Amino acid sequence: MSFIGGGDSLELFLSRCHMMSVASVPACWALMAFLIKEEGWHFSFLVCCLLPLIAAYLGSRGKREIRMGMAVTGLVLAVATLPLTLALASLEG
Repeated sequence: MSFIGGGDSLELFLSRCHMMSVASVPACWALMAFLIKEEGWHFSFLVCCLLPLIAAYLGSRGKREIRMGMAVTGLVLAVATLPLTLALASLEG
């Protein structure tokens, strides 16, 4: 299986899913703190609190148990958190 960078290793794929899902936690929390400071509290920011933690758990667990589906789910949740949070915040007003 090939992933960004052309590696053909499942271990490389799982490691990258793990790293990106774990790295999303501080990034989302920093963005959430900035948005709260600028715009005030929105309940949609709860998505930005919880989804990165779930994504990091799934990415770590997927790497440890060598389960590609779980690692990909963590990666997808990590990537989808910010657009989902911003879309819900704009709908909330």
